[in-house]
Formats: sequence, structure tokens, C-alpha cells
Amino acid sequence: MMIVLTIVTLGLYYPIWFFRRRGALNGLNSPRKLRLWPLTTFCAVTVVDFVVAIVSSPAPPAQTIGAAATTVLGLVRLAVGILMVVQCFITKDILEDHLAGPEDDVSHSLFVERVKLSGLLTFFFQIFYLQYVINRYVAAPPERAV
Repeated sequence: MMIVLTIVTLGLYYPIWFFRRRGALNGLNSPRKLRLWPLTTFCAVTVVDFVVAIVSSPAPPAQTIGAAATTVLGLVRLAVGILMVVQCFITKDILEDHLAGPEDDVSHSLFVERVKLSGLLTFFFQIFYLQYVINRYVAAPPERAV
């Protein structure tokens, strides 16, 4: 469903996913929290991209706003893309802290294995992997002991 929403919204579901889950993720048992400014920065850059595309519609953006501005905009896009990947890793850390629980504090026992989520899957699949983890481990009903 997330893939369909990403395609239907032309990629806008990515920041929507963070905005909708930010409150719940910040409410989990973790010292790390998602900040608002990376998400608003991503939205601002998306709006600037959209405006530049509309203004320079028949011609390439380099002809309308200049080659230097196009290069700067490309570097800003790259920086914001990296920022969003960092947000995914912060979300992964929040989920790991929550899934470890307060009784699994490393300071109490050096031999307790902490819950580890895949960094590789987080990097490549980002919100799709994180939503899978949320569905599987956080939102799943607890199993009853028999």
C-alpha cells in the first residue's frame, strides 16, 4: 500500500509518512526524538523545486535561473536527501531503543543482546522497512502466554 501511495502522490508520501508518525515515534520509550526542522526543510526544498519547474516549464532550469543556481539547487537537493536518510536512521534507533525495553539496559548487563535492526535495509528501503518493523514489532498485538 505504501508503494501505491508513494506513486499516486508523486513522491509526497515520503514526508507525509514522517509527519504522520512523528508524534507516535517521539512517544516511544527512547531518548532520541525526531525533530521537525528536517521535515520542513524537505518540504521547503520540494516547494522550491516545484516553483522552479513551473517557472522554467518549456526551457531547462539552467536557462531560466542560471547554471550556478541550478548547481546550488542540486547540491541542496543532495544535502536534504542525505538529511532524510539520517532521519530514517534516527527512526531506526528510536525503534531499537523501544524494542529493547527498559529492562534491557546495557549498563545492568554486558551480556544482554540488544535488538538490532538492519542498517542495510534501512538505507535501501527507508520508510518501507521502518513501516514493516513498526507493523511487525510495535503495532502487533502482544502474544499471550499459554
